[in-house]
Amino acid sequence: MDSSSKQSSDARLAELLVLLALSLPFLFAKLGMPFLDPDEGLYATIAQEMLSSGDWVIPHMNALPYLEKPPLYFWLTALTFWGLGPSEWTTRLPSALASLGTVVLTWRIGRRLYGARAGLMAGLAVATLVGNALYVRKASTDQLFVFCLTLAMYGFLRDAERPDRGRGRFLLFYVGTALGVLAKGLIGVVFPLLIVGLGTVVVRRLSWRELNLARGVAVFAVVAGLWHVLVAWRAPTLVWFYVVDNQLLRFLDARGYVEDDVPSSTLGFLAASFIWAFPWSVFTLARAEPDASTRARWRPLIVIWPLVVVGLFALSRFKHEYYALPAYPALAVLVGAAWAGRWDVGRWLVIGMIGCGAVGLWALWAGAGLTPDEALYGMAQLNAYYRILRDQGLPFPFASPRPFGVLLQALGLVLLVGWGLATLCWARGWRRSSFASLVALSGVITVLLFRLLDVVEPHHSVKEVAQAINTRADRDDVLVVEGTLEDSPALPFYTGRRAILVNGALNNFSFAATLPEARGVFIDTGDLIRLWEGPRRVFLVVRRPRGQSVVAALPAADVHELGLYGSRWLYSNRLAGHRP
Repeated sequence: MDSSSKQSSDARLAELLVLLALSLPFLFAKLGMPFLDPDEGLYATIAQEMLSSGDWVIPHMNALPYLEKPPLYFWLTALTFWGLGPSEWTTRLPSALASLGTVVLTWRIGRRLYGARAGLMAGLAVATLVGNALYVRKASTDQLFVFCLTLAMYGFLRDAERPDRGRGRFLLFYVGTALGVLAKGLIGVVFPLLIVGLGTVVVRRLSWRELNLARGVAVFAVVAGLWHVLVAWRAPTLVWFYVVDNQLLRFLDARGYVEDDVPSSTLGFLAASFIWAFPWSVFTLARAEPDASTRARWRPLIVIWPLVVVGLFALSRFKHEYYALPAYPALAVLVGAAWAGRWDVGRWLVIGMIGCGAVGLWALWAGAGLTPDEALYGMAQLNAYYRILRDQGLPFPFASPRPFGVLLQALGLVLLVGWGLATLCWARGWRRSSFASLVALSGVITVLLFRLLDVVEPHHSVKEVAQAINTRADRDDVLVVEGTLEDSPALPFYTGRRAILVNGALNNFSFAATLPEARGVFIDTGDLIRLWEGPRRVFLVVRRPRGQSVVAALPAADVHELGLYGSRWLYSNRLAGHRP
């Protein structure tokens, strides 16, 4: 290795070490907090059942087939359970590792298209998005899909001008696309094909032979096709539900099995997309310095990438506030390029200072007198669960809005001080310090979001009620949940028990209730009364007050309230030691 190659290798290693040092705290802290339901405990329970049953083809939830999502995240989580044991942090570990992989790939893409400094800043930007504070710590397919899409885009950009790759050319693109299908479904292939297809129209057309299409399709079929073939062979009905109802009809918001869900509005989606990409979203339109070199030829692809992701979901009738996450690596590359060029950043810092000043002052004022309705409205813009509460006319689910008001005021102060410091550093000519100030600003906001998670955790988590059951229950006792298990999917994980669902054939479980495996799992109020009066001890978990829940139909003399744990009441038909 000559001296220039060694210097280049040493520079890349130094950049990677900087990326890792700054990314690890942002991506791996607080992975062990209790599961926040609805949804999150679902991934742990499915992985646990996959590992215990040995069925790695059809995911199961509460011993029922569950094909709401493809299996890649469940496979990875089951493997972490096998190697490290089942827990909250091992459930979230695949999401954190995928996010770290996205950071590295974003760095490589930025470095290839815009140079070393831009690549490093791009990697740091995608690592420090404030949305990571929530979505890296959410056991879900989203961050895994972001990694798969970024892998596909890196594979394409790496080989676009490399005919010397021969038979291996673009195969990494096809692998990333196939993994995206296994992570998220049809959009795993739709996004890469649209981005690359439009990119080749804008930059230059590639022939089928250049695209290595025959080998690529074969690789895609092996990686993504085998699981779909096995599911179709074992359970054709599940394939129809998974492909048609869950993906095609979901995009049109016309599902046959209706979800108790409230999608985000287009305006709300765009606003949330900006918020979760903060502080770097302020620089979305900042320009990089022009470059006529060959490496810059495919830069238009980085603009097309977020336009496809955000544009497609903006057109969809069904979308959530976090659906823009797959666009953020491209956004980070654009930001890194602008900051590396320096010449177009200053005005956006000033614009950001004006915006953050206005929002910061408003937050200080609004936080002082935040009402429950205002707090619920704000939460609803950032989380579908609270949109459902508002849509159903339910009250603010917390004892007081004051903790939310304090956090809002703290956010206002952080915006004023943090952005002001970044702008001052830029004005003094301290460019690196200005960038570092925004990284620090993101870090403080991340800590505030951690505090928000602590505030909402007692309401969302079933861990406390599960522990109460575990300390009282014997092996033969029965666990019953009122309503859909989607509201409390971590209960089977924490208790190690299959739950019986009373009046719970709702939403996605309305499909599962039609399957032969569902016999005895779904019961009505009359069935519950007979079970309650029978010889077995029953633990009943409900989320509504006694008079508004199925508890009102039970014989009052046999109803024993064991406590309120967060947002869930626990009842039993007999006290400890009382056996017929």
